[in-house]
Amino acid sequence: MKIISWNCNGKFREKFINVSEEDADIYIIQECENPCESKSKEYKEFAGDNYLWTGDIHYKGLGIFAKNHIELEKIGFAADDFKHFIAVRVNDSFNLLGVWAMPKYVEMIHDFFDANEDLFDENLIMCGDFNSNVVFNREHPKRKNHTELHKKLENKNLISVYHDLTGDEQGNEKSMTFYQARHLNNPFHLDYVYAGENVVKKFEILDFYKWLTVSDHLPLAFKI
Repeated sequence: MKIISWNCNGKFREKFINVSEEDADIYIIQECENPCESKSKEYKEFAGDNYLWTGDIHYKGLGIFAKNHIELEKIGFAADDFKHFIAVRVNDSFNLLGVWAMPKYVEMIHDFFDANEDLFDENLIMCGDFNSNVVFNREHPKRKNHTELHKKLENKNLISVYHDLTGDEQGNEKSMTFYQARHLNNPFHLDYVYAGENVVKKFEILDFYKWLTVSDHLPLAFKI
C-alpha cells in the first residue's frame, strides 16, 4: 500500500492532479479544501465518497482521501477542538493519524498526545506537517518541545521513518521538506512519518524541482 502525505499550500482543487500522478492508495493532504463545499467538479470526482475532512474554514483544512478499495473507519478521540487531526482505521488492519500542526505547532501535538495517549502504539502510522523541528526547541516550553515529543513517540514504539532509514539526527537532517516562500536557501525539515519498526518498507521525499512549483512543502511518499 502506498501512502502520500503533503501540505499542498492551498488550492488543492487545482493541485490534486499533480499528486494523483503518484498513484497512491491514500493521500493525507494538509491545507486542502472541503470537497463537499468546493465548486470544482473535478475535485469532487477525485475525492469521491471515500474521504474525511476537518478544518476551521472550508478552503483550508486537513483531508484523508483513499481509493475505493480502501476502507476508512473514523476513530473518535478526546476533545472536539482538535480540528487539525484525523484518525482512521484502515482496512481493519492499522490506524492512521493525519496531522496538520497549527500554532502553537508542536505544543498542539503534545496536547493531542496527552489527551489521546491510548491511540499511540506500534499499530499506528502518524504523518503530516508537524511544523516542528529540534532547531525550534527554544521557542517552546521544554516539556512541550520537539525533542520531548520525539521521546514520547519512541516510548510508544513509534520511530521517525526518515531518521531511522537515513541515520540523520533530529535537527541535523540532510534532506528538507519545507522551503519558506519556496526559496531554496531557506529550508527546514518539518514533515514526518512515525510508525512501528519495519512497518514502512520504502520512504522518499519527492523531488523539490518538481514540487516547489506548486507548494512550499515536498510530499512524503511511503509504502507499507
